[in-house]
Amino acid sequence: MIGGPTAVGKTALAIHLAQERRVRLINADAFQIYRGMDIGTAKPTAAEQAAATHHLIDIKDPSESFTVAQFMDLAKDEIKRAGELGELPVLVGGTGFYLNALRLNLPLGTEAASPARQHWQDFYDEHGQDALWTELNQRDPVSAAKIPAGNARRVIRALEVIENTGRPFSNQKPAIPIYETLVIGLTTDRDILYQRINQRVDAMMTQGLLAEVQRVQLAAGTNKQALAAIGYKEFLPYLAGDGTLADAVALVKRNSRRYAKRQLTYFHNQMSAHWFDLVQHPAEMTQIDELLDGWVHK
Repeated sequence: MIGGPTAVGKTALAIHLAQERRVRLINADAFQIYRGMDIGTAKPTAAEQAAATHHLIDIKDPSESFTVAQFMDLAKDEIKRAGELGELPVLVGGTGFYLNALRLNLPLGTEAASPARQHWQDFYDEHGQDALWTELNQRDPVSAAKIPAGNARRVIRALEVIENTGRPFSNQKPAIPIYETLVIGLTTDRDILYQRINQRVDAMMTQGLLAEVQRVQLAAGTNKQALAAIGYKEFLPYLAGDGTLADAVALVKRNSRRYAKRQLTYFHNQMSAHWFDLVQHPAEMTQIDELLDGWVHK
């Protein structure tokens, strides 16, 4: 698994590995799965995809929803296919929860919407995340201590399980990993990372990001999931006549920097990664190759 914050070279590393080994590159970015969301998600370009095929990219329309459970099922299929072809599966992306759910084989349960889920979704819409979390804390304080109020989707899921099973969410069967996993984390100094993010957003605007957002908004219809992506949602008020374009761009940069910080925190705390800085120290690519060779041999 190759993870880390945005703008640190994950795609470049993946292509390097693909050119050196028999690998199967599998996307683990929650929004690169959508067709037409190319610029704002920093999706591998046509040239990059020609250099190395990336799987699980462009598999959904913006009007469709997508879940971590669906990702896990599709990723497992790709991993199985890699094994049949004698390829090393390499998952690449910054959506830490996708990677960690697959790495640990987290039990996510059914994704079919139940009346209980709709009930708690309606409760959240009416009363907000703090009241929702309080409901979970009253029913299952162990789970509430592990799930922040800001992760409303996970809180709703926990409450749904409690209501459907009559048992605390914390009593779910423990995860049993089914894969041996090596996690390579990419990072760099915070100031350099933020500068790269700002420059990337400017480049995206030059490449036509605003027009892409308009196309995605038209294609997404009533689906709010695709348009929740950073680099898209910030332009919606501007397109509705509220605020300036400069303000929207500044907001994309700010939100991208904040997201990068959250990504780093997640990977450091949850993923037990081997960290490298290819931005400032490109020669560390040799260390990555040696680490991977030793791990595969073992």
